[in-house]
Amino acid sequence: MGSDPFGSKGVRPLQVFSFLTAAAGFLLVIAGGLVTSTGSGLAVPDWPLSYGTLFPPMVGGIRFEHSHRVIAATVGLLTLILTLWVIFAEPRRWVRRLAIAAFGLVVLQGLLGGLTVLRQLPPQVSIAHACLGQIFFSTLVVLATVLSPIWRRTPIAHPADQAPGLCRLSFLATAAAFAQLALGAAMRHTGWFPALLAAHLAGAAAVLALAGKTAGSVLKRYRPMPLLRRPARLLLWLILAQVLLGVFTFLSGRSVPLATAHVAVGALLLASCSVLSVSLYYFLADPAHPVNLTRWPLKIYLELTKPRLTFLAIVTALGGFFLGGSGYPLNWPGLVVLLFGTALVGAGAGTLNQYIEREADGRMERTRGRPLPSGRISPDSALAFGVACSSAGLIVLALGANLLAAGLAAATLVSYLFIYTPLKSRTTLCTLVGAVPGALPPLIGWAAARGELGLHAWPLFFILFLWQLPHFLAIAWTWREDYARAGFRMLPVLDPDGGSTGRQIVLYCLALIPVSLLPAAMGSFGWIYFLSALAGGLGFLCCGLATARTRSASSARRLFFASILYLPVLLTTMILDRMIS
Repeated sequence: MGSDPFGSKGVRPLQVFSFLTAAAGFLLVIAGGLVTSTGSGLAVPDWPLSYGTLFPPMVGGIRFEHSHRVIAATVGLLTLILTLWVIFAEPRRWVRRLAIAAFGLVVLQGLLGGLTVLRQLPPQVSIAHACLGQIFFSTLVVLATVLSPIWRRTPIAHPADQAPGLCRLSFLATAAAFAQLALGAAMRHTGWFPALLAAHLAGAAAVLALAGKTAGSVLKRYRPMPLLRRPARLLLWLILAQVLLGVFTFLSGRSVPLATAHVAVGALLLASCSVLSVSLYYFLADPAHPVNLTRWPLKIYLELTKPRLTFLAIVTALGGFFLGGSGYPLNWPGLVVLLFGTALVGAGAGTLNQYIEREADGRMERTRGRPLPSGRISPDSALAFGVACSSAGLIVLALGANLLAAGLAAATLVSYLFIYTPLKSRTTLCTLVGAVPGALPPLIGWAAARGELGLHAWPLFFILFLWQLPHFLAIAWTWREDYARAGFRMLPVLDPDGGSTGRQIVLYCLALIPVSLLPAAMGSFGWIYFLSALAGGLGFLCCGLATARTRSASSARRLFFASILYLPVLLTTMILDRMIS
């Protein structure tokens, strides 16, 4: 380990060999794309040999599949040599670890490839194989980059030029690029379903925004640094090429050359994002506040997600999943997928809502301490985080649950951000509109469990819809002066004596009683639920009447706490009734 690979004697062989290995890895990506595009995955049904021999007849799909295996074996050997060379010649520990990781990835990739063939192309394994191949190739490119002499010669940026926020943005752009490639792999291995295609287009827009913003910021601020300028410029060209290839691939009916080129350019795009992210982290992260992949300012990002609302969405979605399921045993994988996907979509919605309302939040006493108005995080970072979470959640639900659940989650996201949020400053009807996305999570859970929305699912929607109205009117009454400063036209803001607000609270509490009894009337639940819903509804109504009569902040707070108690008790009773029956 004593030799310096950057010295006059050691730099050339190791650097050249690392780039040759990365080039071989790119050939492997192309070969894999050809296998998928030509449908040759099972042209050779055995593994590791091909029809029991090392040299099968190179006809039909065999030439694509067997060539893919030969290139894979060659890349594996080259990666082993490169790893050993780096271990014994490279003084930087993290680079040695990166080389070891590359070797581990190529071994795992080979095993997944064999499993794909032996299990007759199961979609999950095939998608994992494709995704791991992209990670492996990016790792080789990053390794070749950090072994280059220009990397050693580039100085760490002056403190005035450091940009930890840009580092975080680049990481999010890389994550979005990988998620988009994973979605593309899912389309190739499961089919071009309309919802998957729509999600792929949305992912493309997210990558375009995040990666384009990252590359543009780098070129604007750090053009004199070749190690940053070159990958940023290349990234912009690759984005353009990938968009055009995607369009032409679709218009051509997925022709083999275009589909393969689309896969290959996608791999180059992810590798460029990875190189740019690592370079930004290494040269521009603030030493006093370094960007650490395992220790980001998690508290700030957690605040952005509006954790209470996100938790409410998760709980009601899980309730819908349980009630819509077929009983025991529970579909635990489906439950985990729903939990993860709903949490991501909810986190993204909360973050993007705070991004849109950041100026209004700064005028409100209740919200001025949030991450954006307080300046604890940049708007660009919040936007990137929100887009990444939302996109990832929709992809998880589309691939892990079903397209109906993903579509309902997308409807929740769109109606919350682009209908309810703008209406808050325009009309008092915003509360009614906002109750729609708030009532959709139980339907997401029901759809994830059953794949359809039957008649028995809709009472859950209307219960949650009506419950939210007195709940949020109580909040708005308590904080009406704050809402007025922000310019929000909530009903309590425009109703200073509280008469209209009180009447609407009572109206919605009254309507909630018969609607909450509908599931029992329809035969979904028994007497346990019926009596509990009746008692809970009457108690909720009493609190609403007290608020309408006194119109005081203390009674509004009691109504708020009663609403918090009402919903979990009702959902718990539903589940207990179902378990007993």
